[in-house]
Amino acid sequence: MKKFWKVLGLTALAAALVPYRVRRDDETGQQTVEALLWQVTRGPGEDQTHQQIDVSLGFKSPFQAIREEKKLFTNNPQEAVLFADDEPEAAAVPEIDPAPAAQPEEPTKAAEPEATEEDFDPDL
Repeated sequence: MKKFWKVLGLTALAAALVPYRVRRDDETGQQTVEALLWQVTRGPGEDQTHQQIDVSLGFKSPFQAIREEKKLFTNNPQEAVLFADDEPEAAAVPEIDPAPAAQPEEPTKAAEPEATEEDFDPDL
C-alpha cells in the first residue's frame, strides 16, 4: 500500500509540474508556458533590448483556458462583420435568401399500379 501512495504522489507531482500548453504570439514575440500549478510568460521588455519574464503560481485549469478561447470565435456572420475593420473584403457578407425560390417539380417515374384482390392468384 505504501508503494501505491508513492506512485500516486509522484504522478500528481508530475501532472502539476509538466507543462500542458505552450503558446507563441509571433506579432509580439511573447511565449507562454502553462502547467497546472504555474505559468511562465516570456517576451520582449519595454525597451526591446531585454527579455521580460513573468511567473505566476496557482492552479491553472486546462478546461478554463479552452472555454476562454472558444469565447473568442463566433459563427454568426452578422457579428463577424463587426471585427473585419482592416480588410473590407472580409466584411462582405453574402445575402442569403431565407425562402428559396420555388422550383418546378420534375415529373417522377410513373407510379406502379397497386395490387388489388383481382391480381391475387390463390393457386400460387
